Amino acid sequence: MSNTSLQNSLFTQIPGRNIHLSDNTEVPVCTPEFRKSNGSYLKKRGLHLLNKFLRKGCFETVGSPWLPGFWVMTEHEALALASESGLRANSLNLVITSEPMHAAHWCSFRGEPLMVIENRWKSFDEYGGAMKKKYRQRLKKAMELDAQLEKRWLDESYHEACATLLEQTLMDKVVVLPQDLTALLGRFKSMFGADFQLEGFFKNGELMAFISTIKDGDTLRAMHYGAAVDAPANMYSYAMFSVIQLGIESGTTKINLGRTATEIKSTYGAIAEENYFSFYTQSILLKSVLNLAKHRYTPKTFELRSPFKAV
Repeated sequence: MSNTSLQNSLFTQIPGRNIHLSDNTEVPVCTPEFRKSNGSYLKKRGLHLLNKFLRKGCFETVGSPWLPGFWVMTEHEALALASESGLRANSLNLVITSEPMHAAHWCSFRGEPLMVIENRWKSFDEYGGAMKKKYRQRLKKAMELDAQLEKRWLDESYHEACATLLEQTLMDKVVVLPQDLTALLGRFKSMFGADFQLEGFFKNGELMAFISTIKDGDTLRAMHYGAAVDAPANMYSYAMFSVIQLGIESGTTKINLGRTATEIKSTYGAIAEENYFSFYTQSILLKSVLNLAKHRYTPKTFELRSPFKAV
């Protein structure tokens, strides 16, 4: 596994511990925290007990849980990590892997893929021109919001407003994020500096939505999206197309749109990069829980689209 220069710069800033590997690379290890939501996944009491369990060091994630896609390991790399005693044998350890793990003490669940666009265009107009008529019309429909909205780059004074929109967008989900989303955005800014950008979309002077990106070498990563309940239709697609436009115009090789909304992101031209939530433990009790969960787990299904004309 090779880290980008941006990843290497994060190790002293991510809460948790670092594991130094024999190939002279290192990875961060963190204890996640589940935040409250209006969803029915966990009751308040259950959420409290879960976070209390996590704080005892019984569950750790390799890589930061709020930096999805930054540290994805191959099966070989994950096995080496365990053999070098980087993982605590009697705890539950989560590693994001690019393939399922088949070795003893491992249990893998297929996650939603990371949706990535391979940039081969010199302009956003060229990108749109490469689409089939059906998808080009959808692009044009979404981009009609250009006439209604004003785009602005946002500074730290907008972190609280963006956090409010992010809260509204995530309120029906249980997510591994800290409780204070304003502080989260501030932490991203302090960690990534100019490589972290917030783009806001305003209507009549009111912030309707925002999307954040991180420039990571030759990859542009979409990170956070938040929108008001009365945001215009097609707001999500418009924000995603804004990221794609930024990636193309800045000359990045890859535009990583992240997980979720798999089918719709495929209509933008993103290709699915499979990844797995792979758990490692030698605890008999935790193994039993994982085996029970695996029998009940059904991965999400989706149909990938191909929006571009045949070359």
